[in-house]
Amino acid sequence: MTYYVKSALLALASALPTHALADWGGAYGGLSLGSNITNELSAQAGDISVNSEADSSITLGVFGGYHVQNGDFVFGGEVAVLRAPDLEFEFNGREFNTDFDLLDLKGRAGYAVNNTLIYGVAGFSRVSENDDDATGFNFGVGADFDFGNNFVVGAEYLARRATFDNDIDIDVDLDTLTLKAAFKF
Repeated sequence: MTYYVKSALLALASALPTHALADWGGAYGGLSLGSNITNELSAQAGDISVNSEADSSITLGVFGGYHVQNGDFVFGGEVAVLRAPDLEFEFNGREFNTDFDLLDLKGRAGYAVNNTLIYGVAGFSRVSENDDDATGFNFGVGADFDFGNNFVVGAEYLARRATFDNDIDIDVDLDTLTLKAAFKF
């Protein structure tokens, strides 16, 4: 009887569909569309400090990177260039609009499960507004899904913490939730 049970289980297991682990190695590039979740500026000059949070806006961007895969583990780096237009801040009753240009350099490390890659990121960010640049770091998490035919769709949460280097200390907290579509080369 045990022989028949084992044979039946083996036949059933061999008949079930299997999913091959997606190949995440190599270069990729794509487009992103996101929403700014947190847009906060805080400024301090002497004893005076001011905080302001902007309304949510969208980000549009392009990105590219390279992955190396070792079994289920995937490592790599990514460069992203984004634009956050029409951010509206209010300081002392006065409103002003600005556009932020963003540059993110990110290290990525993740774990692949079938066609899904779950990853964490950390790296360097530059936030530019007119002729001023704020530099700092970024960190976040994301997930990508491989649809086959070298097409990948994903989502990423990225937090940026940067400081403008000028006479007044101005800190920028810019958190985004981004949808990404990429092509693997």
